[in-house]
Amino acid sequence: MAAVGSFWHSSVFSLNVAATNAYAVARSQSMLLFANTGPDTGTTPVRAHLGSLYISVDTIAAGATQITMRLCRDSAGDIPVIGDSTATISAGVTTAAKGGVTFKLDIPYIHSNPTLFLFWKTDVGTCNVRTIDIDWKE
Repeated sequence: MAAVGSFWHSSVFSLNVAATNAYAVARSQSMLLFANTGPDTGTTPVRAHLGSLYISVDTIAAGATQITMRLCRDSAGDIPVIGDSTATISAGVTTAAKGGVTFKLDIPYIHSNPTLFLFWKTDVGTCNVRTIDIDWKE
């Protein structure tokens, strides 16, 4: 019998990595899609519909107003799944040095490796990336 329905997952990663106006391997995050769903070691093939990506930041400085991200299959950032996409940082209501961006992905993703790699950069200035949350369904 065919499967019915779908399951939404949220893979959340906490970090403290600076963002500048250039991509760098040192400023990236590996994201195992099954990170919050069990003991998967990164070897389970994935059949997913990538929904959205949230990035929270703090210590916004020197005029940073946008974050550009690239989602890749490889740790070097050379095989993009989602090419460069830019969003405006929504600054906090009570703390202007905190904020975040949201990206709508809305693509099917089928691959033998469930780990994706996120790269980011600012338009100008700096900020610290604090959390990344990728939501997807199977």
